[in-house]
Amino acid sequence: MLFFDISTWDPQDNEKVIEHFKNLRPPAGITIINQWVDLNGGRYFILYEAENNEAYAEFNIPWSDVCLIDSVPVMESTDFIKLMISKGL
Repeated sequence: MLFFDISTWDPQDNEKVIEHFKNLRPPAGITIINQWVDLNGGRYFILYEAENNEAYAEFNIPWSDVCLIDSVPVMESTDFIKLMISKGL
């Protein structure tokens, strides 16, 4: 399943966040598709695939001490349209 996460943090936590980034090693079951940093600071965006709930939790929980993570399950719009058509919607 695909997830798009927006992580935010207080500017006073910049050093802690940088340390997290230095140690970022996705667990088994997580495939990072792309990532972006807000050039204004304080936000990070990531699109990734999680094979299961355990991988998802293992990936996000270590950030909970420095970031607020808004995690959104997503799918490509063409796949969504095909799904809706197949369901008669």
